[in-house]
Amino acid sequence: MKVADIISKLDLIKVMDILALNEISGNINVAYRFSNAKIGKSGYSFGRAQFDTRNNPYAIKFLKNKCDFTDSEIKRLLAMDPDVSDLSVKLYKHRHQIDAYDKLHISSLVSYIGNLEQLPDMDEESFIQILDYHNQFHLAHNGKMHRFLKSKKTIVSQDILKFKLEQLKWGKLYPADIKRRWNNIHNCFK
Repeated sequence: MKVADIISKLDLIKVMDILALNEISGNINVAYRFSNAKIGKSGYSFGRAQFDTRNNPYAIKFLKNKCDFTDSEIKRLLAMDPDVSDLSVKLYKHRHQIDAYDKLHISSLVSYIGNLEQLPDMDEESFIQILDYHNQFHLAHNGKMHRFLKSKKTIVSQDILKFKLEQLKWGKLYPADIKRRWNNIHNCFK
C-alpha cells in the first residue's frame, strides 16, 4: 500500500495508544507525571510520546505556556531534582492539554514521514514501526534509515527490525529494547 493511502485511513488516537506501549508501557497515568528513564540524557519526560525536558525546547515551552510552569519549576526539572512529585501533581491537572500536545506531535510525525520522497509500499504496521523509529531516533531526510527505505520497492516490519538491530548503535547495545518495541507494535496487528 502507498504511504498516502495509509495516512488517509490512519486513526491518530490508535497510533498514540500503540506508541504509548513503547514509551510508557501502555500505562496512560505515566503520561501525566514526570518520569526518568535513566537511559540516555533525556532528563524528565512526560506525555504518551515521553517529551524530553532536557533535549526538547518545545516541551519546555509547552510546560510554560500551556501548563503554567514557572522558570524555577523548569530549573528543578532540568537540574534533575530527585523529588518532583509536586510538579507531577501540577502536570496531572493539564491532562487534556497533554493529550492534545501528544496528538499534535503524532500528527507532525505522520506528516513528516508522508513528505519523504521515494518511500516503498508497506502495510500499516510497517508505517507505525517507521513512526516509532522517527519518534525515538529521528528519521533524517536522506539519513541512514531514509536511504534504506528508498532502496526498497516494498517493505515489511521485519525489515525495519533487522535494520534497527544491524545498523543502529542502539540496536547493538540494547537489542532487547529494539525487539520489545517492535513486538509491542507487531502484537497490535495480529
